[in-house]
Amino acid sequence: MNLKTLLFPALLIASVAINAQQRQRITLEEALAIAEEQSLEAMVARNLYLTAYWQYRSYRADLFPNIVLEGTFPSLNRSLTPYQKEDGTYGFVRNSALIEELAIGVSQNIPLTGGNISVYSALQRIDQLGDRKSTGYMSVPYTLTLNQPLFNPKTLKWAMKIEPERFKEARQQYQSNIESVYMKTIDYYFELLLAQANLDIAHINRDNATKLHNIAKGKKELGLISDNDLLQLELAAINAQAAIISARQTLDKQMISFRNFLRINHDVELSPVIPETLFDTDISLNEVRELAAINNPLTHNSRRLLLEARQQIDIAKTNRGFKADIAVSFGNTGSDLTLPDSYRNLQQREIASLGIRIPILDWGKGSGRVKLAESQNEVVKSQVEQTELNFEQNIILSVTQYKDQGRLVALAQHADSLARLRYETAFQTFVMGTINVLDINAAQVERDNARRKYINELYLSWLCYYNLRQLTLFDFKTQSEIRHSQTN
Repeated sequence: MNLKTLLFPALLIASVAINAQQRQRITLEEALAIAEEQSLEAMVARNLYLTAYWQYRSYRADLFPNIVLEGTFPSLNRSLTPYQKEDGTYGFVRNSALIEELAIGVSQNIPLTGGNISVYSALQRIDQLGDRKSTGYMSVPYTLTLNQPLFNPKTLKWAMKIEPERFKEARQQYQSNIESVYMKTIDYYFELLLAQANLDIAHINRDNATKLHNIAKGKKELGLISDNDLLQLELAAINAQAAIISARQTLDKQMISFRNFLRINHDVELSPVIPETLFDTDISLNEVRELAAINNPLTHNSRRLLLEARQQIDIAKTNRGFKADIAVSFGNTGSDLTLPDSYRNLQQREIASLGIRIPILDWGKGSGRVKLAESQNEVVKSQVEQTELNFEQNIILSVTQYKDQGRLVALAQHADSLARLRYETAFQTFVMGTINVLDINAAQVERDNARRKYINELYLSWLCYYNLRQLTLFDFKTQSEIRHSQTN
């Protein structure tokens, strides 16, 4: 899309300000540019991609160290605190203190083991209030802690396999979604184009029907045609006028739908231009297969689904048996009435724990979950295989249809020219009096149908081409991969 087409919406609005009733020409390329820039479908596609992008960023953040600064400035405590005396009875002591503390820590997940290692440093100050005022410090220069679950699912390790596939799928899916927006734009554009063509045909038929009726009235006076033919031509003139009203209503309906889709001013009356026939290119089936295998989001979708199914088996197996959690922490700490002295004469600080979980009797629940996960894995494999077979069939049909469509457009265009020439000949022949009403009506019907068929075949050719673009995410005209911008 060049700068000219991207500026088209602004120029369109400016033209409305000058003349609200002015018709505005629009080409298919301009409509595609507007749809990508401001249609709701394109906005939804962008936001879906951004959601996937930030989900991927969140996963990536789990792989890097996490630095946290925590503090309390201050914490005031004026209360009665219960305590146990030497004789076993309880009493209450007045507590009046101001506590300030600050800690900084760095933690790092360990994807391969599923554990976490962290180191932190802390400092605490306590000011005793009231009659017995005093100040004390407690320092923790460093503490190194390792938390390591044993025989647990390694969630982050699986994420390192799944999340990159998910993001690649989302990135290619965005490109595919914009191509879907293009295809929907083509639908709206040609519906409006056909409605405009039908209105033009209706106007031409009304003018010709009026001329033929006037000519027929002169012939009737000379006794050259029957009353039946005259009445038939008069009826045709009336029907032609009614056809204009019906065609105009259809055009207005399609105009509103197209403007709503493009989200442009409703005062603009768009006038679509018949696009040129697509360039002639030799697109081979093997080429489409190779490009689709690389660029289509289905490839990454299949990989992701299979990985997720295997992950569920791993989760079911690890959750059914013995589990243990190891926590080890060591460092040093000190305390004193002054800040510098609290960092002298440090004492060792060591904490270690081992937690275990052994299922003794679960009535086969753990094994059942494993079997369920394995069955679901087989289902996913079958679904992926079926999806890939359908995709392969779609590729074959799409390539075949595209190749045939070029020939059909050429035939329809030739038929359109012949039908128009035949009608003009029939019209002149009727004026000369050597053709009857039925023949000229048949010529008119053939001319109108040929015009509609040409527009429809042209529509199908553009649709087939953009269908191949969506399957391969490849622009065969420029011979380059499709890369739509992911931002507004």
